[in-house]
Formats: sequence, structure tokens, C-alpha cells
Amino acid sequence: MATFTRQEFYQQLLQGCMIPTAQQGLEQIWLLLLICLACRLLWRLPLPGYAKHLSTVVGGFYALHHFFQLQMVWVVLLSLLCYLVLFLCRHSAHRGVFLSITILIYLLMGEMHMVDTVTWHKMRGPSWEITQEDLTVSRPLNVELPRSMVEVVTSWNLPMSSWLNSYVFKNSLQLGTFSAVIVTYAASALLHGLSFHLAAVLLSLGFITYVEHVLRKRLSVIFDACLLSKRCPPGCPHRHNTNLWVRLLNLLFGALAVFHLAYLGSLFDMDADDTVEEQGYSMSYTIYKWSELSWASHWVTFGCWVFYRLIG
Repeated sequence: MATFTRQEFYQQLLQGCMIPTAQQGLEQIWLLLLICLACRLLWRLPLPGYAKHLSTVVGGFYALHHFFQLQMVWVVLLSLLCYLVLFLCRHSAHRGVFLSITILIYLLMGEMHMVDTVTWHKMRGPSWEITQEDLTVSRPLNVELPRSMVEVVTSWNLPMSSWLNSYVFKNSLQLGTFSAVIVTYAASALLHGLSFHLAAVLLSLGFITYVEHVLRKRLSVIFDACLLSKRCPPGCPHRHNTNLWVRLLNLLFGALAVFHLAYLGSLFDMDADDTVEEQGYSMSYTIYKWSELSWASHWVTFGCWVFYRLIG
């Protein structure tokens, strides 16, 4: 195995990771940012309301066509179906139920391969987002610089996290906290599609977040400090909240969360064949990739659980 000096390592990291990532990200979103800026400027002008809304619609359709080409039809079709159901049931008290059934049938048609697999794999995310009402869909800073894995999974997709928490997790708490967590992540895996590698990642996240939550809760009680997975509200009763050692421990858990993210993200291989990537990775590929890494994240999680039991 080739060895690198520290200077060579940082140079390789800059040239092989950071610069290409920034370039690829900018290539993907520059047009979207430009459209958002144009719409923002138009809305600040003293124009009629219909002109502002029309400009937003045109910008949205152009962005959809830029990213999805003719496959944007599936997103537009779902939007029209939702509008039609709401219009036809506008005087009914059960319009929410009818809308939910319509959306569920539409999504199941895609998941059951009644739509081309490659096409649906690309349109699954946008189609799901259409069913949400909250425009704020993520908090990127909490994902890139996380306090905990709990913060990552709740900030990654805010509408889905809120829905799962309200309708799955809270209704499953009667089974116990651990069982409720696993049921919630299992439901999330089903909603993300019948894909083994996604299910493996999400169920692994279930174990990781549960162990992290109970361990940090126990440490918070022992040290009477703000060490919980989620940030404490202002004026919390903990004795230690801004001490240096508290900050260092939270940074340590944040670094551990980044480690877990890198491990789980190793399944999404950029060097894999395009056809495999579009249709989803197989079970053998998932096991092979994690075996290469000696199941490191799973072992670390198990070690954290053992430590939690020892200090209990």
C-alpha cells in the first residue's frame, strides 16, 4: 500500500476530493440558483400578482426540464392529480383521505415497476417531495457538521422526518423505544423503495441512532451536562453546558457521526457501473463493501452499546 506524507495527503485530498466535489456541485446547481435569484428579484418589483406567480411557474418548469428532461412529466402528472382530487373533493370532509389514497396508489405503481425502473429511480425523490407541504426540506449544515447522528437523520429530510415521527414513531412507542425506532426506520426503508442497500443503511441508522441516544442520555445524567443527542433549549437545568470539556465531548460525538456517515456512504460508489447505480445496488454488493471496511461502524456501535450497559 502506498504511503503519503502529510503534505501529499492534503494535496491529494484537495485535488481528488474537495475541488472536484465543489465543481460538480456548482455544475449541478448554478442554473437553479440563477432561477431562484431571478424569481427573488422579480418578486421585489412592483408587478401584478399574476405576473409574479406566472414567472415562478415558468422558472419551476424550466428547472424541472433542465434536471429531468421529459421525465418531468411524472412529477407534473402527480401535481395535477393532487390538484384534481382536492378540487373534486373541495366540499368533502374526507378530502385528505382521498388525496392520501391517490398519492399512495401513484407511488405504489412506481415501486411495483409499472414504470420503467431507471426512470422511477430518478423520479422517486421528486415525486415524494411533491406529497409534502413544507418547503424547507433539509438543514444542510446539520448534516455536514452534525452534533449527532440523530441530528443528521432529522435534518436530512425534514418533511419525511416529521411525518415518520408523527405517524409511525409515536404510535409505536407502546412497543418500547428500541422497537419504535426500528419500526420507524423499517417504514422509512419501505417508503424509499424496495432496495436492499437502502434498507441496510436505514436499519443500520436505526441501531446507530438508538445507541447514540441512550448513551448520551446516560452520560448527560451522570455528568449533569448538555451531552444529549439534540441541543438543549436555552435555560436547561443541566449544571454544565458551556464548559470546555462539554464542548470537546460534543465535538467527539460529532466526529463519530461523520465517521458513521462516511461508512454508510461507502455503499454509494461513484465508480460503480451506471446501470447498477441507476437500478440500485444488490445485497452481495452491500455486504462486500462493508466487509472491505471490516464492518467498522457496526463494531463501533456495538462497543458504544457495551459501554452504555457498563455505566448503567
